Amino acid sequence: MSSFRLRLGQQIGALCLALASLSAQADFASDITVKLIAPGGLTGDATPISLSQTVASADLASGVLAGNLGGSGEVSDFMLDNERVFFSGNSILIRAAAGDVIGGDLVTGYLGAGGSPARYEISGLSVTGQTITGFMAYAFDGFATSGTSSATGLQSPASAGSLVQWVNASTISFDVSSIVFARRFAGDTDNYAEFRIDLLTTPVPEPATWLLLSGGLLAVLRRSRKS
Repeated sequence: MSSFRLRLGQQIGALCLALASLSAQADFASDITVKLIAPGGLTGDATPISLSQTVASADLASGVLAGNLGGSGEVSDFMLDNERVFFSGNSILIRAAAGDVIGGDLVTGYLGAGGSPARYEISGLSVTGQTITGFMAYAFDGFATSGTSSATGLQSPASAGSLVQWVNASTISFDVSSIVFARRFAGDTDNYAEFRIDLLTTPVPEPATWLLLSGGLLAVLRRSRKS
């Protein structure tokens, strides 16, 4: 009986491994909308900001670009030189630049209000064949997932993940009013940070695959009844 249980566990384990390996790295499946929201406006100008720009699925690799990079649109027109929000695989990539100095700290210059931070809201997130279950965030140059302390433009907060919040199943929020940039280069406006948000996913099998897996599981259960 113990040997049968071992075989049964091995067969079920094999089915689970097959399910887990169904999909390779997938890309975003639809257009994505990037909103720039600053309830408190900018330092020196308290006019609230609410801008929106949609990126077609075919253009996700270029994303929303600052004007000096060739971008145009509501959000692009507000970006500082070399800023951008773009997409690759299951990742959201954000380059943010220092736009002002407050109390000696290099900041974006975007302000929150009433407990609501200034932020990018990125919606329409859908990954082909997968369900989004979480995220990991990093702040290393070149949008890397690791590096030395000198290879990041983020002075605070200590964790890039604290800047990211789920809004709903297809939307995340990235806080730009809490960023303090490290002073790595001469001049206040030459400093920047690059952020990588990797979306964690689990595969969603196609109907034909579900039939294949369920057939295998039924075969295992039938064997258990006969033993």
